[in-house]
Amino acid sequence: MLTPDQREQLIKTCALFYEGEVSVSDTLAWFMLAVPDLDRRMFLSTQIFEEVKHAEFFERYFQEVCGKVDTSAYLVPEYRGVLLDELRQRGETIGRALTTGQNGDLSLALVMFTAHYMGIVEGVMAVTGYDFFDDLLAKTGMFPQLHEGIRMIRSDEGRHLTHGMDYLRELLEQHPEHVAPVRELFISEGMKIPARTDFIFTPNPLGLDRDRIQAISYAHHEQRMREAGLS
Repeated sequence: MLTPDQREQLIKTCALFYEGEVSVSDTLAWFMLAVPDLDRRMFLSTQIFEEVKHAEFFERYFQEVCGKVDTSAYLVPEYRGVLLDELRQRGETIGRALTTGQNGDLSLALVMFTAHYMGIVEGVMAVTGYDFFDDLLAKTGMFPQLHEGIRMIRSDEGRHLTHGMDYLRELLEQHPEHVAPVRELFISEGMKIPARTDFIFTPNPLGLDRDRIQAISYAHHEQRMREAGLS
């Protein structure tokens, strides 16, 4: 049985996952429509469906297990920008380019959306979150249904990440002029890893290894940069 403080730390992490899944579901359609390759569009159409499923999983978990939870209350500035506001702005930039026919900046918009969503949100933040859940759920045997749901989501996201990083590398090879802003994005987001880790682990009633999770986050960040050809 979890104490109230332990329950709060678990709900905090689940809430951020839920908010991220909803945000992605709302913004990924513009990205899909702008991608010129039909095979990639077909893949992205399945990805949107899966992202909605992931959001539904967390929503039902909150309703049936945790009770009423205001997930938006956990969107502190360290998370709100990267998960919601900035990602939505990148999607809207793509949407304006498509609807107005002013496609001059579309290549940059596609590159930055791919780097932001695939490289940072899924490629660093989400995969680190899965390791957090593994530390908590696999090692303790708590909440087996939640752990199984996370395991299935991680399987989906692995395909999304592989496709997304492949596309980012392809875009940067086609548009080397966009390498600098993408590298700047990665460096900027990397500097926020300690603050984001602190939010999850302050306080830390579950007794998980904060330093280990932060090191994992940095390792994912470095791997994504290598995959994109930035290091």
